[in-house]
Amino acid sequence: MNRMIPRSNTINENYYLDIILSIDSVSQNLLEVIMRELTNAEAALLGLLAEGARHPYQLEKDVQYRDMRSWTDLSISSIYKLLRQLEVDGCVDLSRDVTENNRMRKIYSITDLGRKALEKKISSLLTEGEHCKWQVDVGIYNFVIIPVEKRRQLLESYIQAMEAKVKCYKELEDFMGDDGCPAWHRGVSRRPQFIYAAEIEWAKAFIQELEQKNEI
Repeated sequence: MNRMIPRSNTINENYYLDIILSIDSVSQNLLEVIMRELTNAEAALLGLLAEGARHPYQLEKDVQYRDMRSWTDLSISSIYKLLRQLEVDGCVDLSRDVTENNRMRKIYSITDLGRKALEKKISSLLTEGEHCKWQVDVGIYNFVIIPVEKRRQLLESYIQAMEAKVKCYKELEDFMGDDGCPAWHRGVSRRPQFIYAAEIEWAKAFIQELEQKNEI
C-alpha cells in the first residue's frame, strides 16, 4: 500500500505569489495605458480641481474670472465634455449633493490617478521648449515687399503694440498681486512681459541694422 505524501505548502504559496505578481503587472500596465498624456485643456481643468472639488458652474466662473481662454485651450463650452472624458479615464470622481433649493448638483474632484497624470503633464510642459509660430515672421521674411519709406513706420507701430501688451500684463500682474494670488499664478502675467519686452529690443535692433544698410 502506497503511503500518501503530503504536498508542500511551498508549492501553493508560489502558485498564489505568481498570481499576485501577475495581477500587479497587469495593473501596472493598465495604469500606464490609462495615464495617457493629458491635453493642455485637460491639464488646465485638472489644475482647477487640484485646488478643490467644484461643480461645473464653479469651473465656468473660474475660467471666466481668470480669463483662462486667453492663455489655455480651455473654454467654457468644452468643460462638460472634458469632465466626462476625464471621468471615463479615472482622473476625476463624480459625486452629487443637494442645493438649498433642493436641486441635485454634480460635484467633481480629482483622483490620485488624475494627480499623477497632471504632474506628468506639468513636468513635460515645464521641461520641454515650445515652438511658437509668430505671425510677424511672415512679414519680416517678406519685408522687401514693403516700400522703403514705409518700413520704419511699420516697425515703430509694432514696437508700440508690444509696449501696449507689456503695460496690459503689468496691470494684470498688479491686480493679481492685490487679489492675493500666489507667485506661480502671477507668473502667467509676468512671463509675457519679458517675452514682449524682448520683442521690443529685437525690433529696435532690427531698425538699427536696416539703418546701417540704408534699407530703411
